[in-house]
Amino acid sequence: PGCWQTSGKKRLERVGNMEFDIFYEKLKKQILEIASEELEGNIDFRMVYKNGQQNQGIVFFPEGSNVGITTYAEDFYRMYKEGISFPSIIERYKEMIDEAKGEMQFAKNIQIFEAKKEDIIPAFVPKESLEIKPELAHVPFENLEIIFRWNIPGTEYSVKLPEEYFNHHQIEPKQFLEELINDPSFKDQTEVFSISRLFETGDTEIPKEQEMYCVTNQNKNWGAASILNKDIMDEVADFFGGKTYILPSSIHECLAVDTHVYTVEELKTMVRDINSKPDLVGADFLSNEVYVYDSYTRELKLAGEQRTKEIQNPEKQEPIKR
Repeated sequence: PGCWQTSGKKRLERVGNMEFDIFYEKLKKQILEIASEELEGNIDFRMVYKNGQQNQGIVFFPEGSNVGITTYAEDFYRMYKEGISFPSIIERYKEMIDEAKGEMQFAKNIQIFEAKKEDIIPAFVPKESLEIKPELAHVPFENLEIIFRWNIPGTEYSVKLPEEYFNHHQIEPKQFLEELINDPSFKDQTEVFSISRLFETGDTEIPKEQEMYCVTNQNKNWGAASILNKDIMDEVADFFGGKTYILPSSIHECLAVDTHVYTVEELKTMVRDINSKPDLVGADFLSNEVYVYDSYTRELKLAGEQRTKEIQNPEKQEPIKR
């Protein structure tokens, strides 16, 4: 995650790039040839809803498993357009499947019921992503969903918690979330920094009203839900005069900006333009909407909407005094 930083590398253009339909047919043929022999499984090609639009899904089912591993032809086509050869794309596909199979096997062997609260984080995902995995525990949040990820101690693995986990511990996901976002294990992970610090500004000081702040977690993974930390968001909003607009940079972070510089519609246009760039559309996509946080009411909601989100903390009655 880079808070919308773009790479300085120029994209390579290939002469005579084949059209997507031709590329997709060639890709299907190659993948079918390696599926049964090298990958040991079956392939299903189907349309999949992703990031608000239909994509050509390539679903691989390992032998003996009813759980599929989904990749997208559009992602491989972008690789091809960037100058990556077709054989290299096929090799990358095999690597992705092998990695995913390893993670699936690892997930089978872990004792998920032993997950402790201090190792669990909330994570935002697009609402439509749950259409593929409805068994995941989740809590509605405006146009998004909040799921739970267990950072497995001693490893780099993170797994999503199913409803079964909460049934086992006899607690509703919503109640667990309320406890979690007020727990030091979550609050202490939140990190906020100014975007200007990422760039060379010399002696030039950025006006307060033009500053943007990145809100994430210490690992910079699945950190967008860090905006549920009301103590931090109070400080950010008060810095901007009591309210701040929240821009969903990705599932990994959000950006906080002043509410007096741009209109909601201008910010929505900005978000959609950024999200439409080929190098930013993918699994990290979160939302095309804009949110607003009010430090007086301690409410986080869709900007321009009167209704508030379900998760509220009305304890705060007065703005922070500085």
